[in-house]
Amino acid sequence: EGLKKKGYEVLYMIDPIDEYVIQQLKEYDGKKLKNCTKEGLDLEDSEEAKKKLEEQKASYANLCTLIKEVLGDKVEKVVVGTRIEESPCVLVTGEYGWSANMERIMKAQALRFFYFIFLCF
Repeated sequence: EGLKKKGYEVLYMIDPIDEYVIQQLKEYDGKKLKNCTKEGLDLEDSEEAKKKLEEQKASYANLCTLIKEVLGDKVEKVVVGTRIEESPCVLVTGEYGWSANMERIMKAQALRFFYFIFLCF
């Protein structure tokens, strides 16, 4: 939502091979490619927007703490951000972790391997 509102082009990569390709292809035609499902996405906000975000972080600090306590180990952390406009929340992966799609692919490969071993015995 926030990316489209700020005029960024968004590519929806839905094929399993896209995960492998995008990890190797960091730039295309002079444009940097970023995974918007990972934390640390910098939208190059103005100083005014950054100041407003800091005020919102301070304002919602107690709520973030409460949500983290309720969710416990199901989430790593709860923070206020600028990547969405209308939705109440968004789940993102760690900056250096696997995306949800990559995790799904790796689990499927592991299960396929164990299924193959099971068939052999």
